[in-house]
Amino acid sequence: MGVKPWRTREQLINTLIQQRHLKCDSKCDLDTILKENNYFQLINGLENFLLPDIDTRPKTFATENVNDFLRLYQFDEELKRTVQLLTEKFEDKLKTSIAHNFSKNHCMNLNDTMQYTNNSNFVNIGGDDQYPFKLYQYKKIYNNFDRFLLFKSNFVDNLVNHHDFIDRSFYRSNSYTAPSGVTTFSDDPKVAVPFWVTIQTLDFGNLVWLLHYLQDSDMRDVLDDFDLPLRKRFFFLNALDIIKELRNNCAHGSLLLRFRTPEYIKLNTNLVSYFNLSPYHNGGNTTYSSNISLFDSLKILYLFVDMSPLKKVFKKIIYQNNRYFHKKSYDLNQRILLSIGADSYHEIKTLFH
Repeated sequence: MGVKPWRTREQLINTLIQQRHLKCDSKCDLDTILKENNYFQLINGLENFLLPDIDTRPKTFATENVNDFLRLYQFDEELKRTVQLLTEKFEDKLKTSIAHNFSKNHCMNLNDTMQYTNNSNFVNIGGDDQYPFKLYQYKKIYNNFDRFLLFKSNFVDNLVNHHDFIDRSFYRSNSYTAPSGVTTFSDDPKVAVPFWVTIQTLDFGNLVWLLHYLQDSDMRDVLDDFDLPLRKRFFFLNALDIIKELRNNCAHGSLLLRFRTPEYIKLNTNLVSYFNLSPYHNGGNTTYSSNISLFDSLKILYLFVDMSPLKKVFKKIIYQNNRYFHKKSYDLNQRILLSIGADSYHEIKTLFH
């Protein structure tokens, strides 16, 4: 299929109503709907849920109407907002754990406040030939230890100058003397910003890089906060890969109903076994599996946060479809479950209890 040319809203509406037979009652203002919602996401992204026969060409509807699309789209938006809040809750806990434990081990004294910028307190994994997935999702992390954000010579300058909540006068002490190896603020070497403040400025991707570089003693303490032993280090790091993809998908506005982790993210065999995951593809080799569904990804997030807020979101769409959607040739709720990788609504209720 070639690139589709631009069309006016009127042309899009005529195609939907006249050619594809989508129903739109007198109360439906399709022009307003298309002004407020992305056509590609609303129609193209969801049409396979609502086509009587997804293999028939041209693609035409039977009794389906615009409200069916809106209900699905609003469900996806609510699902996305809820999952994003859950990933943010996990991220807050992760930041708190990293900053607390690293500071306990390396930054107890005033002069050691900035030891989190000293690369000698971390491990350069680039020297480990056996490091997992070093040719896949961890390739940049593996090869760029010296280029990590915290180790850059201008890190503290950027930290203080680009974040209004970090007041240089507040974090200044005449008693502070920077030890060898740490980064200093070029305008005033008496400024030292604690790690629990700095870590709030790091995005999820940088948190993942940081965790890969933690010494075993520091990683042990972080894992203990999540009730995991040190031997689960790579299990945990791989779980973060999945959670990061969930978070990014929610933040960037893509339909969550069609979510799958990208193929380049390979899966730890212990992770697959523990959560009973169903990878879709082997990624071109027989060693590492990849590509899991939304439901499998949510199983992983469930290990770290309370997922009960999702129960209400799924219950709402299931009941709405049972009430408003009547189509004998297919079950819309079953199509939703199939898309996210859940075997049944009961399985969802069990996980999100």
